[in-house]
Amino acid sequence: MSIVYLVPGNMTGGPYGLKELKRREKLLKDWSFNPSKVKVYDVPNGGSSIESSYEEIASIIPAVDRLSEITKYENIDAVILGCFGDPGLDVFREMFDFPIIGPAQTSMHTACQLGHKFSVITIFDSMLNMAEKQVHEYGLDHHLASVRAINIPVLELLKDLDVTYKKMSILADKIVNEDRADAILLGCMTMSFSGLDKKIEKKTGIPVLNAGRTSLKFAESLLSMDLSHSKITYPFPPKLAKTQKEKKKRAWSLNTVNTASIHPMTWLYLN
Repeated sequence: MSIVYLVPGNMTGGPYGLKELKRREKLLKDWSFNPSKVKVYDVPNGGSSIESSYEEIASIIPAVDRLSEITKYENIDAVILGCFGDPGLDVFREMFDFPIIGPAQTSMHTACQLGHKFSVITIFDSMLNMAEKQVHEYGLDHHLASVRAINIPVLELLKDLDVTYKKMSILADKIVNEDRADAILLGCMTMSFSGLDKKIEKKTGIPVLNAGRTSLKFAESLLSMDLSHSKITYPFPPKLAKTQKEKKKRAWSLNTVNTASIHPMTWLYLN
């Protein structure tokens, strides 16, 4: 099985760089049943981080194009979207047949198997509504205890892990004692790859879900059962299907005629 973890932004060209991309790939390989089949890619023409609805939406098309490019030389069995916002999850599922894993969707449903209510630690206060809306869209409002923000930019979460842990620890205490949550979700993939999940879990005594690891294990589970998303729910876009069909038809027609006899303007139209 071949599993791709796709960062929907330009990690290699940003502050974290190629070193961080390779570190995440190593962690995923360490967690995987089949390490040699896990690869991490980013989107060279994407943004450096996603911290708003605008950035989330802007990341989708470049990420879809990047994955389409990767499929030309990689035999992919499943893809994990490398952002807790699950940007373009439905779009990816329409465009591709193999399983597309959304870290938030997967983590939230997993949390419901571990306790009655969960809380999400997100990045900024400005993202609280985004997270609550996401929970609502997944039909899990009645399982949400709270959403709290750490208020550290994504690109600074790994700069000083002691500071990040201290702030995360304070939030975790409030989540347990005030919000009465039974599980905590790290609502950012950089948080999940920080290595702080088990420290918080030990401190609070409740499950802390690492969205990267949870998504990988779900992808492996689906592949082991030979399952993928329903194409009735996520059909390939009809207009694109029609265009592809017409292109194939034109290609077949061109192969059956002497192209040297085609008028130049007609040739431009056909292509």
